[in-house]
Amino acid sequence: MKKCLLTLLSAAALATLLSSCQMTTPKQESWLNPKYTDYKLGKTSVLAMANSESRCLQYETIFVNALLPYVPAGSLHANYGITGKMDKDQLASLLKENKISTLIVTSVLDGTQRQQVVPVGYTPSLYSDSYWGYYDWGYSLTMNMGSVDSYMEYMIETNIYDVESGQLVWSGRKSIFDDRSDKKNMEVIVGNVIRDLQKRGILK
Repeated sequence: MKKCLLTLLSAAALATLLSSCQMTTPKQESWLNPKYTDYKLGKTSVLAMANSESRCLQYETIFVNALLPYVPAGSLHANYGITGKMDKDQLASLLKENKISTLIVTSVLDGTQRQQVVPVGYTPSLYSDSYWGYYDWGYSLTMNMGSVDSYMEYMIETNIYDVESGQLVWSGRKSIFDDRSDKKNMEVIVGNVIRDLQKRGILK
């Protein structure tokens, strides 16, 4: 997870920002750079890396709104009219010129198709069991195996960088699923990041 700012920003924009599932969603894993244990977010810019500018804007807006009660924050796409891929050196200069001290980048690392068997009901079957006492017979329930449900699992990574040094301050990853709307998925990702940052004292 330890990447410098310039390395990440040179990567290709990735597929989509999706999240969470009606199944139990895995908890977020995170890492804090030991050099930045006392780090506090300053003026922050949020960047979403996806293949849709509308999704980028939507995600960045949700993240910015979650940050505004704590720090000055803005959307990189909305505030600076960025379209397509931006040269990493130009981006670094843009951030410094606008006195941005913290950059938050969210991207999709990979997507994997998963399958699970969905039960369609239960059938009782007769069995003999002395546990039932004065009953001569008892019943057990057998699950009827039904259809196979396919879904996508995505690994989402959010990185926080100190703009001045270009160093990674915090990184979090979360496995999510695609059975909710984009908006709900984005809110889940942002909410998890905000709670982790608060817990670590980075955001107060």
